[in-house]
Amino acid sequence: MGIPRSLRAAALIAAAVLLGLLTVQGTYALWAANASATPGSVSAASFNVSLTGMPSGQTTNMTLAGGQAASLALTTSGTPLAALGPGSAVHSSVSATNNSDAGGQFSISITAGAPTVTNVGGGSLAQYLTVSAKNVATPAECSTTTGYAQLTSAGLTTAAVPKAGTTVVCFEVKLSSTAPSTLKGQAVSISIPLTASQLCGVPSGCA
Repeated sequence: MGIPRSLRAAALIAAAVLLGLLTVQGTYALWAANASATPGSVSAASFNVSLTGMPSGQTTNMTLAGGQAASLALTTSGTPLAALGPGSAVHSSVSATNNSDAGGQFSISITAGAPTVTNVGGGSLAQYLTVSAKNVATPAECSTTTGYAQLTSAGLTTAAVPKAGTTVVCFEVKLSSTAPSTLKGQAVSISIPLTASQLCGVPSGCA
């Protein structure tokens, strides 16, 4: 049996809204280390992580000047939205760069938390969607379907990102193959929290 055109239209609406907002939050989970210091000047260091959404190209610092968490709107790639139907998926990604100017190694990791999927205007579309993620080196790898794991409360934490280094978190949103045609006209929104944490990397150890 073919997929009703009305269901494909509903999927289009869903995908268009689904990755419309990515909420990112800076978490200052910093390790402390003790060391002797000789007399001299003291300067402050910044814990700055920049984010780039792909394929939109939108950029932002994870935490804004006033201390508020930034939001990054994503677009999708891969399966054309007009052809998205049951069993199909769309992809997007965020590149995170460690721009800290602190001394020492100061590597960080990025964690994508559990997504919040909300039906817009009622309906039941959200229960037929799966949000998955994976950590890769380049955004081009996001369109490869292998390696994705569903995002849960445990989240997905990247490998260590050194100063001036960049890591990529890919997102996949898939519509269940059992999605009924009654989803016509329904839509959802989704937000995924991102946090950045310092990894213990100073020679004297962390407390």
